[in-house]
Amino acid sequence: MFIRRKFVLIALALILTITGALWGMQSQKEEPVIELYDLTVAADSQMPMFYVKTDRKAAALTFDISWGKEVPNKVLDVLKEHNQKATFFLSGPWSNNYKDVVRRIVEDGHEIASHGQDHVNLSQESKESIRQNIQTAHDILVNITRTTPKFFRPPNGDYDKTVVLTARELGYETVIWAVDSKDWMNPGVTAIVTEVSKYTFPGAIILFHASDSARETHEALPMVLQNLKTAGYEIMPLGQLLALGKPARDDPRGRPISEILGE
Repeated sequence: MFIRRKFVLIALALILTITGALWGMQSQKEEPVIELYDLTVAADSQMPMFYVKTDRKAAALTFDISWGKEVPNKVLDVLKEHNQKATFFLSGPWSNNYKDVVRRIVEDGHEIASHGQDHVNLSQESKESIRQNIQTAHDILVNITRTTPKFFRPPNGDYDKTVVLTARELGYETVIWAVDSKDWMNPGVTAIVTEVSKYTFPGAIILFHASDSARETHEALPMVLQNLKTAGYEIMPLGQLLALGKPARDDPRGRPISEILGE
C-alpha cells in the first residue's frame, strides 16, 4: 500500500513539472524574425550583369569607345557591310569631341550605352564622385543622341557594390562581359578571332573596343561574325539579348563553359 502511494505521488510530481514547463514556454514572448541583411543590397543586387541566362544560341556584340575617330568609323563600316547591329558604350568626353561619329552610330541603328565620364577606377571613388561621373556622361549622351541609355559599363570594367547600386539609382544596369576579345592588346587578327570563337556561349556578352588604340578590331570583325554565324549564333545588341532571358550576375570568366551552362 505504501509503495503504491509512493508511485502515485511520483507520477503527480512529474505531471506538475511537465505542466509547469509547458506553461512557461507558452508564456514566453515570441520574438520576431530579424533579417540579417537589407534585401535592397543583397549580394545578387550588388553584382553587375555578365551574360544573359538563355537557352537560345545568341550573343551580344558590344564595343567600348573612349579615344580616337579612325577605328570607330572603320568598325562602323564593317558592321554596315555585314548588316550587323551592336551596342556601343561611349565615354562622355569622347562623345563631346566626336559628335559626328556618335550621330552616325545612332543613324546606323546601333544601341547607345554609357562608358562613364572620367576614365578612372570607380571602386576607388566616393559615392558622390561615382554619381557625378555617371550623370555627367549621361547628360552628354542624351543631349547628342536624343536617346536615354540604360546600360553602363564602368571604365576598365572596375566596380564594387557602391558602383553597381549608384548606377542603378541613376537608372542604369551595370554591364561587364563574359568574353573578352582582347583586341585592346593588339595580339593579331587570328588571336582575336580564336578567342571569341572559342569562348562564346549562349547568352554571352562579347567585349570589343572601337578606340584608335585597338588597331586590329575592324580587321578581325568580319571573320568573328562569320565564325559565330556559321556556328549557329545570332549576334545582336545587348538590349535585344536581354529580352531573351534574365541577367546573369555570376562571373563566368575563367570557368568551363559546361559549368556556366549547367551541363
